[in-house]
Amino acid sequence: MKQPLERIFLDMDGVLTDFVSAALRLHGRLEALEDWPEGERDIPRILKLSRTQYWKLIDEQGADFWASLKPFEWFSQLVGLVREFAPITILTAPSISPSSLEGKVRWLYEHFPRENGRVFNSYLIGSQKDLVARSKRVLIDDADINVEAFRAAGGEAILFPQLWNSNFAIQDRLEYVRTELHALSG
Repeated sequence: MKQPLERIFLDMDGVLTDFVSAALRLHGRLEALEDWPEGERDIPRILKLSRTQYWKLIDEQGADFWASLKPFEWFSQLVGLVREFAPITILTAPSISPSSLEGKVRWLYEHFPRENGRVFNSYLIGSQKDLVARSKRVLIDDADINVEAFRAAGGEAILFPQLWNSNFAIQDRLEYVRTELHALSG
């Protein structure tokens, strides 16, 4: 019999927040979502921009870009669902701009309610998500590479279905996550 899960790490951008639409809108290319190449993650390549061009415009917006990202419509349901299986920690990678750190923390404080009078503080910011992997810990992320690295480091992982990853064909994201969590928790 499997033991209960210890902790579930939730990615922000692409799982909780709609980073892709915000980035496309900022670049005046929101229509790119209409014919997005399935499984393709490289936004600058899709927009035919260099990485420098792509990130420069985002970085110029400062912390407000990150703080104002829209939560996906499934945000509350997903957080509630995941909390049924284990405590959660938000695990998010920053951009190279220091302002992304401030913006992400502001977003978390706005979208996660205070508990027992304290601001939400169950988050980690860093790009090496696999460093916290171990048995009974689960990462839910929209990047194939992060999921693979987390599993290779000894953790469990669920690739959150999005157009830009290998689970692009899965339509019911929440049911997929629920099924995967049930399988992982026994």
